[in-house]
Amino acid sequence: MAKAKKTNSELFSSLLYILLGVLLVVFKSQTLGWAMTIAGIIFVISGALDLIKKNWAGGAVSLIIGIAILVLGWVAAKIVLLVLGIMIAIKGIVALINVFKQKKANALQIVFPILTVIVGLMLAFGNALDIMIIIVGILLIVDGILGFIGSLKK
Repeated sequence: MAKAKKTNSELFSSLLYILLGVLLVVFKSQTLGWAMTIAGIIFVISGALDLIKKNWAGGAVSLIIGIAILVLGWVAAKIVLLVLGIMIAIKGIVALINVFKQKKANALQIVFPILTVIVGLMLAFGNALDIMIIIVGILLIVDGILGFIGSLKK
C-alpha cells in the first residue's frame, strides 16, 4: 500500500511539473504576472482575516504587502530586471576590456564577455526574461516526463 501511495505521489508530481512547464512555455512572462496576482490576493485575504481576528500588526503588514504586490508587482520586477541587466552588461564590458589588455587572448576569452553583454542588454531592454522562462519550462517538462516514466516502471 505504501508503494502505491509513493507511486501515485510521484505520478502526480510529474504531471504537475509537466503542466507547469507547459504553462511557462506557452504563456512565458504572463505566468509570473498570474503568480504575482495570486500572491497579492493571498496576502490581502490573509491580512483581512488577521484584522478580523484583531491581529492588527500582522494583518496590516500582510494587507500592505498584498496591495503593494498587486499595484507595484510588474513595475518593481521591471526595475529589478533593468538594473540587473545593466549590471550584467557592465560586467561583460569590463571583462571584455580586461581581455583586450592581455597580450594573447583566444576567441573563447572574447566570446564569453560579449555574450555576457548581450544577455545583460536583453535582460534590461529585451525579452531575455521570456527566453529564460521558456528554458525553465522545457526543463520542467523534461523532468516531469522522466519522473512520470520512472514512476510507471516501479
